[in-house]
Amino acid sequence: MAATRHLDAYVPNIVLRHLVDAPEARTAVVDGTLLFADISGFTKLSERLSKRGRQGAEELVDVLGAAFAELLAEAYRNDGSLLKFGGDALLMLFDGPGHVDRAARSAFGMRRRLRALGTLQTSAG
Repeated sequence: MAATRHLDAYVPNIVLRHLVDAPEARTAVVDGTLLFADISGFTKLSERLSKRGRQGAEELVDVLGAAFAELLAEAYRNDGSLLKFGGDALLMLFDGPGHVDRAARSAFGMRRRLRALGTLQTSAG
């Protein structure tokens, strides 16, 4: 088992907990709240940056990385678990006591953090 621990960073926390708590069980029922967050204007930005080739792609990754870091920090502060991300979207799960309140706090906190970041500046505007 120790040989596969290097993959833990790529597996949602809830799955890791399930594997420890009930390794033989193939499914689990969870009482929780899902939060879906997406960054507005991403499609238009990615289209503009794609015209810049490799430089544009690298710039897009940097900008998204900075935004995701802020969003994830807020969710993790409220004990959220990242289930999946794709493009400019995150899917998070909040389970356990107070999951609804923690998810709502995260959503408001994410908006606050994105506003503080302001308009994402790139070479394409």
